[in-house]
Amino acid sequence: MNTNSLLQEYYKTLQEALQQIFTALTSVRKDTLTRLVLGGVMGGTATEIAQAVDMDYETVLKNLDKLANINLIKIVKEIVKDHPVQLIIDDTHNHKARALPVSRNGTQAFYCREHKRYEPAIQLLLITLKDLRTNEAYIVTIIPYIPQKVAEILKERGEKAEYKTKIQLYLETLPTILNEYNVTTISFDSWYVNSKTLLPNTTGELKANSRVVEGGRHVPVAEFPEGEYLVEYLGTPIKLLVIDNYKGMGKRYFFSTNTNDTPEDIITTWENRWDIEVVIRELKALGLEKSSFLTWVRNKGFITLKSLSLLLVLSFKYSLGLSLGAKRISRMIKSIYQSLGGIKKLFKRRKKT
Repeated sequence: MNTNSLLQEYYKTLQEALQQIFTALTSVRKDTLTRLVLGGVMGGTATEIAQAVDMDYETVLKNLDKLANINLIKIVKEIVKDHPVQLIIDDTHNHKARALPVSRNGTQAFYCREHKRYEPAIQLLLITLKDLRTNEAYIVTIIPYIPQKVAEILKERGEKAEYKTKIQLYLETLPTILNEYNVTTISFDSWYVNSKTLLPNTTGELKANSRVVEGGRHVPVAEFPEGEYLVEYLGTPIKLLVIDNYKGMGKRYFFSTNTNDTPEDIITTWENRWDIEVVIRELKALGLEKSSFLTWVRNKGFITLKSLSLLLVLSFKYSLGLSLGAKRISRMIKSIYQSLGGIKKLFKRRKKT
C-alpha cells in the first residue's frame, strides 16, 4: 500500500470514529463538534485548540459551556454495544497550575507526590468500562466534584456550592450505566467500600483493619493467613482472598461479592483496574491539566472535551490495532490532516460541497 492510500485509510478511520461520537450528540453542531474534538487532540490549552482548528477563542469558550452536560454513556454505547463489560471506578486530581487554591471553580490544594509540593487541583470521579470481548477501555463518566471543606469555604463567601461524596456521585450514576450496558463485574479500591457499594458481582480490596464476620465472630482481616474464606462484611456475604505478598507489595485483602468466584477470577478482575490508570494517564497526556477557567461549568466542559478527544484517539487506535500512547497518536492524527492539506483546508473544502 502506497503512502497516499495509507493516509486515505487513516483519514477514513478517523471519520468513522468521529461519526460514532456524533451519533449520540445533538446539542452541538456537527462541524463545530468536529473542530473541537480534533482541536482537543492536537492542542493542549483552549488557545491552542482554537489555533489548531481555526476557531475564534470566544467561540471555543462558549461551546465548552455546552459540552459540560454531554452524556458520555450514550456515546460509548455506540461503540461497545451489548458486549459484556467491567466497570472500574476511581478518582484523580486534575492539577491547575494557575488557579487559586480555593476558588469559585472548585479548585483546592492537594499534596502532589510526583512534584512533592501542594498544588491547586480539581477532584475528578472517573467511571471507565473495559469491554471484555475486545479488551478496549473507555471513559463513560467523568465528574468534577467539590469536597466538603471546599463547599464550606465557598458557602462562607456567599457562593453556591453543592457537596456530594464521590460514593454518592457513583451510586447516582450507576443505575443509568447498568440500564445501558451489559455489566458483568464492578471493581474499585478500598476507598469505595461501604454497605451501599457491596453490590452483586463486585470485586475490590479491604483495608487491613476491616473486620469481617466468621463463625459469628468479628475478626480483622489482618489476622487471616493466606488463603480464601467465605465470610460476611457489612452484612454482605463475600469471598475473601488473602495474599501474603502480592507482587512484592505486602499482604493484601481482596474480595468478591460473588462467592462462587475463584481466586483467579478475583485477581483477574482486580488487575483489570489498571486500565483506568492508563486512561487517566492518557487523558492528562492530551492536555487535561493545561487550562483553567473561572467558572465551574467551563472547567467541566473542558474536561468533557478532553474526554471526547481521548475517545476519538482510542477508537482510532483500536480500529487500526496500534500500540502507541495518546500523545504519539495525537501527533499522528495531526500529521494525517497536514498531509491532506491541513484541517482549515479540509473544512473549507467540505463547506463548498
